Amino acid sequence: MTVALVLATDPVADLPYESGPNAPTLLQRLLGQFASLNVPDVRVLARPEAAALLRKVRDTGGLPASEIIDSDSPAADLRVIAELARGAVEPLLVLPAGTVASGELLARLIATRTGVAAAVTAPPDEAGPDAPPLRVGGGRIVSAGTAFHQVTAPNRVFCGALWVAPARRITLARVADRLAALLETPDALPGAAASPLPALLLVGLVREGVTVTPLQAPPLVCAQVRDAEQVRAARAAVEAIDEDRVRLDAAVKSNDGFFTTFAVSTYSRHIARLAARIGATPNMVTSLSMAIAVGAAVCFATGTRAGMVAGAVLYYFAFVFDCVDGQLARYTRKFSTFGAWLDATFDRAKEYTVFVGLAVGSTAAAAGSSVHGGDVWALAVAAMVVQTCRHMIDFSFGAARAARRQAAPAPPVIPLTSPGDGLTPPAAAPRPTGPLGLARRVMARTRSGPAYWAKKMIVFPIGERFAVVSVTAALWNARVTFIALLAWGAVAAAYTLTGRMLRSLTR
Repeated sequence: MTVALVLATDPVADLPYESGPNAPTLLQRLLGQFASLNVPDVRVLARPEAAALLRKVRDTGGLPASEIIDSDSPAADLRVIAELARGAVEPLLVLPAGTVASGELLARLIATRTGVAAAVTAPPDEAGPDAPPLRVGGGRIVSAGTAFHQVTAPNRVFCGALWVAPARRITLARVADRLAALLETPDALPGAAASPLPALLLVGLVREGVTVTPLQAPPLVCAQVRDAEQVRAARAAVEAIDEDRVRLDAAVKSNDGFFTTFAVSTYSRHIARLAARIGATPNMVTSLSMAIAVGAAVCFATGTRAGMVAGAVLYYFAFVFDCVDGQLARYTRKFSTFGAWLDATFDRAKEYTVFVGLAVGSTAAAAGSSVHGGDVWALAVAAMVVQTCRHMIDFSFGAARAARRQAAPAPPVIPLTSPGDGLTPPAAAPRPTGPLGLARRVMARTRSGPAYWAKKMIVFPIGERFAVVSVTAALWNARVTFIALLAWGAVAAAYTLTGRMLRSLTR
């Protein structure tokens, strides 16, 4: 579980979140959110006088259980963070008490396991004017700013919440100690002491070369407030959002294929929510999907038109529940290595089982009937071989990309005492010419609309494969099904290999 460190070192922590005599303060609300998210280790950093008062409030039940830590200056705050980081065996989340955030956003941040560090970000026009600037590129934060540290060509802002995994705890401790020493050195970081500590830590991590992943806040809220008016505005923004709807929408992959997007995901998310309410687990849904696929194979094996239609319907719903298991895992945040393995294994097993059922049914069908396709075992084996080769190539390509990312040179370390970030404004790239240039322009212009969906479909993703099997089996016979699979698969292979070679050449 994550360790949450709340920085309650200024009067903002005592601002009421709502109106009324018993309204919770911002600190009380934030601690209550952590309690509702089952964060067992929450620590509050406060000035000595405020810390003594907070302990009394906590001991009388006015605050959720938390450890109150005394600190008398920003430099001392940083040394406390350094000490916590050195002893951390769990991820550390650092954020100010003046954070007004959607509960769903905090849950995502606590549950994140992407990379070694993450920071909540937003577009510049969706945050206050005092939000620290950032520059994001290549899926990471490449520059972060404070009142002293400058950002070249900023395109995001920092919303105040920083998450660091144990793998970078020593780096975080070293950065915090270094910043503490600089804050105590006159004129070492002019004006930086007024910047939020998470922003200073983010600058230090980025300049140390740590890969910090940007976690986009919108459509959820993560605001840093300074007065009652800002609190009211932030609360109104939080209350205007249906967080469960946002969570449910986020459970659906944004890059699915055409068939999955329009024929399944339009309603499968609601099945995922129902499954969560009845206590079903993703692995249970994965197993149900496999069982339905086996039922489809049995129907196909009957060699009758009714069996082919029933098998097609069952095979479609096997795919629906194949989508539901992943959506349920994302909706409930119940991920496991075994679950990922089971899903990938059953995906292949479902296809191959149905191929066998189709081949059996084609032979068993009455001669002369529309279902009879003759001996199609060679076609079935060919379809299995093509599918196996496709996945082996995909895994190989993915491994090569991962190896290339790991082999990429680390960004240069930028001293904390340097106001500049060592970057240059992005320049307009020269217009490429020739066949490679044409390929790049075509790729750039097909990121939305019909061309985008055509690119999605041509690679023959799993949704389209299930659809082809269901439609051709219901209307024709197994021979047509396998010929369609092999023909589309050949086009997909040619397109995929050509595209990958062109991308490699244009880099």
